[in-house]
Order: sequence, then C-alpha cells, then structure tokens
Amino acid sequence: MKKKFIGVPTRFITSFDEPLPFDVYLERIDGKYTNIYKKNSSHDEQQIARYEAKNIKYMYVCKEDKILFEEFILKLSDAKFLEKDQIIDVIKAGLELNFEYVETEKEDLNTNLELAMTNVKNSLYLLQNDIQSAIEIFKALASNSNLLKHSYMVSLFSIVLAKKLNFNSDRMLLNIGLGALIHDIGLTRINNDILVKPNLNAREWDELKDHCHLGLRIMDYHKCINTEVRSIVIQHHEQYNGRGYPNRLNNTAIYPPAKIVAIADGFCSLISHTSYRDTNKTPREALEIMRDDLGHYDPEYLEAFSEMILKK
Repeated sequence: MKKKFIGVPTRFITSFDEPLPFDVYLERIDGKYTNIYKKNSSHDEQQIARYEAKNIKYMYVCKEDKILFEEFILKLSDAKFLEKDQIIDVIKAGLELNFEYVETEKEDLNTNLELAMTNVKNSLYLLQNDIQSAIEIFKALASNSNLLKHSYMVSLFSIVLAKKLNFNSDRMLLNIGLGALIHDIGLTRINNDILVKPNLNAREWDELKDHCHLGLRIMDYHKCINTEVRSIVIQHHEQYNGRGYPNRLNNTAIYPPAKIVAIADGFCSLISHTSYRDTNKTPREALEIMRDDLGHYDPEYLEAFSEMILKK
C-alpha cells in the first residue's frame, strides 16, 4: 500500500534539540519522497540551511507515524519560534493525520472530503488573533485520539453537506468548519470512564449530556470564538422534533449549521470503530439507522446527506 504523507513547516521539524521521534521526508518531485532523517536521529543544521536557501518550506511525515507526531505536536505551547500561520499549518497537519478514506457508493465523496480539508484549515484562521486558544483547543482534542479523529471527520462531512445545501458563503463555511471541529470539546471535561462505557445509567447519561454546556463554558474562556460557532457547540444535539438536549429546541429554533453538524456527527459515530463499540456500521447501514430515528434529524438535510453517500 502506498504511503501517505503530511507536510509540516520545516522550521517546526528542525527547531527542536532532541532527536526526532519519527522519520522525516523531503519531496523531491511531485509524489516522490526521500527519507532524510531516520527516527531518533537529529537534524543537520547546515543541511537545513541549504534547504532553506532553496526555499524548501515543508518537510513531510508519514501518516503511519500518526501517534508519534500527535505527541510531538503537544509541544506546540513551547514553540515560540513559529509564526501564527505556521502554527495553523502544524495544527492542520495534526488534523490531516486523522483523515480516513470512507468506503461509500459515491466515488467522488472522498475527493470532496479532501477538498473540504482546505476549508477546515481556513476555519482555524478564525482563531489566529488568539493563537494560544488555537493551541489549547487542539491540545484538548488531541488528548483523546478517538475524539480528535471523530471531530476532524465530522468537520469534513459537515462542510461537504453544507456545500450541497448551498451554504456557500465564506463566513458560513468557516463557522461550520470550526464549529464542527470543536463541537464535542466539552467531552474533554467528562470522566473518561463514562466516555468508554457501553451502557450508561441515568446519572452517567445526564453527566454525558452536560458536555454541550461544558463546551460553551470552554468557549467563554476563549473569547475569540464567535456567536455562530458557539451556537453549533451548544445545539448539535438538539433534534428536529424538539426532543434533543440541552434546551429541547425544535426545527425552526435550531441554528441551521447545527442541524448540519448533528447529521455529520451521528453518521461519523455510527461508521467509526471505538474502544467501546465492537462493530462499526457501513455507510448504508448508518443512514438506515438515522432515517429510522424519525424526527431526530432535519429530513431535508438528511435526504441531501443520503444523496451524497449513496447511489440512487
């Protein structure tokens, strides 16, 4: 199977004194990569200077080193040498390591998901005026690999669905991208025993449902988060029929982008394998379950989502 690579700023890879915990590659020509630093080796400053003189701004990490790279990224708070846009690039690279191809009936869906990666990166620029918040939010999500993967896939599916529904303004796509990415940020404040438990009792379920309010409190701490993104975070578990939580809003009272994120969230949860779910559903099975849950999702939005995933 052909290796997949993620580009990260050269300065990020080479500005740490300790040995690198993963292999590092250079792209010689399009699609051709050369291993220049082996795992646990140190970079050569003179060699790096030659690369910089040739305007080589990016080096590459293999997606197989996902966990090692995520641990490396957690040092972001100490990366004072990086510019804001470089930190955004590093966070984007950390997110892209969590992209997985989804076997669906529509051949163009993964292409659309890959195109949505650009929108997700752009949505991170909503945080560029408070780059410390961007770092802290990413570190919180990265503390749980399942959560980080889920959040990123939800953001990609949300953007693809938003475009299908003609939510095409740049501002709207930025808000949906960021809102979907951090929709479950409140889960980082929930006891992990509850997150991995398959069958919750009433008290535990109430505690889990509180993650929407906890997410909003985290947003209160990060003043750079706008009202639209906050609405997605607090409303992504509301239901079309008014039986959702935390405020039992119904159809017209729910912020439309929150309806989009709700569908992407439900779908990604059903098709994913986690530590507490023995089997994951196929996309068709997941959609059948979502359709059978009458009144949960906006029917128009869900039908559009189905058209994205399944052949007629």
